Amino acid sequence: MTIDKLQVFMGRPILIDKEHDISVHQPSIKEVVNLGEDYFSKLTLPFVITTDAIFNGAENEEELNEKFSIFDLFFIKGENGKTILDNSVFGGQVALDVLKESLMYFLRANDIRILEKRQKVVVNNVYMIDKDNFKNLRNAVQSVLGRKDIEVDKPPKNMNKRQKDIWFKLQKGRRRRAEKEALYLQDLINFTSYGGKSYIPLREIEEMTYFQLNNAYKSVMGVDSYHTGIQYKLSQKYDVKDDIKHWTETIKIGK
Repeated sequence: MTIDKLQVFMGRPILIDKEHDISVHQPSIKEVVNLGEDYFSKLTLPFVITTDAIFNGAENEEELNEKFSIFDLFFIKGENGKTILDNSVFGGQVALDVLKESLMYFLRANDIRILEKRQKVVVNNVYMIDKDNFKNLRNAVQSVLGRKDIEVDKPPKNMNKRQKDIWFKLQKGRRRRAEKEALYLQDLINFTSYGGKSYIPLREIEEMTYFQLNNAYKSVMGVDSYHTGIQYKLSQKYDVKDDIKHWTETIKIGK
């Protein structure tokens, strides 16, 4: 499924099934603020988590990744009646319940039925989601959020026990640093509102879609980085050998 980036940029719903008029809604910043960033992040998880992230570090990781899709993992239960996603991703909440909430929000659906035995989801009694077209849905939701699949660092193969211990300790340190340096929605709003050449009122930012705010933030930071780089390049105190891409290349959206 090809996503029309012009429609994403302009805040239009992204049509995923013309016959049944099923589209992915673009959340506004006002909506996200009202929902709360933590809850909104939970709604986005079904569309960014991967089997790579779930099975990372398992002995038979490659085999598991080939055997299962992320959609499968919402349905497959263990002996305790829970799925692997219930605890590892959704903090004890039933993964299918989160998926249902998420679909109701992003598809603006009134009725979501989970067919557990058939491993399918029916939207508004007309549109059926299976593991194949769930990939298209993931693609559409990621596009309106400006997000990608969650990336995980994989340990090098054939490490001995000591090397593994060192690697995992380094990973913990990196996670702590990433958490400390994380940008929250209020940061993006603040930087976008005050960081450009002119002030953008908060009431205008509230009306932006989630994608539009992220794009505005990247644009402000991209232009600023370009001008800072040019100043270094022109200064006799610094020797900047790398070419500096023009800011239009940095913020280009493309097709």
